[in-house]
Amino acid sequence: MWLSLRHEQARWPGTPPVPRSAGALALGDAQLAYRIAGLTLQNMGDMGGNTTPLSDYDYSALGRWFALMDAMDPRANFAPYLAAYYFGGTQNPQDLGPIVDYLARVGTRPEPPGPQSMKWRWLAQGVFLARYRMKDMPLARSLARDLSALAVERGDLPIWARNMEAMVASAMGEKEAALGLLLALLKDGAQNLDPTEVNATVEYLCRQVFTADEAAQAEICAGVAR
Repeated sequence: MWLSLRHEQARWPGTPPVPRSAGALALGDAQLAYRIAGLTLQNMGDMGGNTTPLSDYDYSALGRWFALMDAMDPRANFAPYLAAYYFGGTQNPQDLGPIVDYLARVGTRPEPPGPQSMKWRWLAQGVFLARYRMKDMPLARSLARDLSALAVERGDLPIWARNMEAMVASAMGEKEAALGLLLALLKDGAQNLDPTEVNATVEYLCRQVFTADEAAQAEICAGVAR
């Protein structure tokens, strides 16, 4: 028997089907179900001494798992953290669409302003994955536009969040669009910004958007070293 079976190992059957509700996992206890689902996602594929590459996962099914967990506990951050920093490392970046969609949904959820209101960072992570992992610049700009609008609406996000659309537009080669966005921010909102944020915006404009010659001729860039 040993000679016949010594090469056989446990095989991972693939991403498990998504339950219809929390009741299927923990008899209606949403918090217990959330934790069971999280542990399932975190550890699935690791069995029999083997580790399954992230590229072998069904990312459409993962997206449905994360949607289920979000319904169980929309305030918790374990699921988006797992989506962004674990499954976001797949060897096939083009599979990341469901993950980015989930992060964008979580990141744009309304919440009261304040230092503890940090769901927007998952939207920022979605921009990062779309831009640098998927290389999908139109998607990155669409998400960046949402982040910039959210930053203006809330008023308590860092300056890079306000400037995100302009940064992505600049990276796409849409210099005029980036320039217009940044100049509009400085013209219409500078009085409501911290001086350090105004300076950071000017520096980005003069160092990253303008060429050296354009910066030398632009009044707004006077005193900004390149």
